[in-house]
Amino acid sequence: MQKVRIAIDAMGGDYAPLEIVKGGIEAAKTLDCKIILVGKKEQIEKIALENHSCCTDNIEILDAPDDIAMDEKNPARAVRKSPGSSIYIANKLVADGKADAVIAAGHTGAATAASLLILKRISGFERPCICTIIPTTKSRMYLIDGGSNIETSAEQMLQSALIGKLLAGLVLNKENPRIGLLNVGSEEGKGTDKYQLAYSLLQQESSLNFIGNVEGKTIIDDTCDVAVCDGFTGNIHLKALEGGLKAMSEGLKQAINNGGALAKLGGLILKNSGVFNKLRDHFHPDSYGGALLGGLNGISLISHGSSSAEAIKNACKQAKLLVEKNILEDIKNSL
Repeated sequence: MQKVRIAIDAMGGDYAPLEIVKGGIEAAKTLDCKIILVGKKEQIEKIALENHSCCTDNIEILDAPDDIAMDEKNPARAVRKSPGSSIYIANKLVADGKADAVIAAGHTGAATAASLLILKRISGFERPCICTIIPTTKSRMYLIDGGSNIETSAEQMLQSALIGKLLAGLVLNKENPRIGLLNVGSEEGKGTDKYQLAYSLLQQESSLNFIGNVEGKTIIDDTCDVAVCDGFTGNIHLKALEGGLKAMSEGLKQAINNGGALAKLGGLILKNSGVFNKLRDHFHPDSYGGALLGGLNGISLISHGSSSAEAIKNACKQAKLLVEKNILEDIKNSL
């Protein structure tokens, strides 16, 4: 059986190409898949050589001479004008059947535009949606749309729910996943006309275990397995959650450091017991790696701009699972 082939945009992200390449190398070593690193060949080869992996059979390096700036204001136009960019070439590998999935950690707009332009939409699917895994107090869940579309229609939210159901079952092992509509209140009838229509559509879809409206303050309590919303709301929620978790982490550190000898002793005991590492592994975005760009004719994952090598390796792990389980065909059938 042929190994899963994953194309990675090695030049995208705050810490590219170093962390991206290191993550790809680690994935090639541990996940039994082929990694195709796309970017400035000399830079990638230097990093690979330093990590003693330039001759690994599971790694291929493809040169991409062009760049797309992180502050690009019109990413769609930039992608069209840069067929030699790493994000373009990586997506083209998937479109041409030379790779099974693509991962990018750079400009979200450029990554979305490239995948939409080159991989195309699944027939019947209006717009791609970012399917983001987020932590809850007990488990993990999907938030869709995480920011692909600022304006999302009620019909698109229904499509997001159908994809979310499949992903929650496959990736998170949730049986009959609970679908919630992220809204300003839990009662029926809340929200704008669009959200009220989305509620009605979700309620009428018999294949979904729709539990009604859910609120931003309660979904972290494991109230649902998939929360759907428009991209504007989803992106704000994601960043607020990330900021809140960071503030809690920093606050805990300060409380321990400023709390005297007893607090420091307690902190040391917790650290040595592995409690802090377990909390980090559960709540840190690097543990999830990347978010599927749902609704496209190919597996495309978008990773956080500040992704570390660990995040890229975990994104590869998720991409491999999605390819092996043929999630693309399941999504097409659901629509």
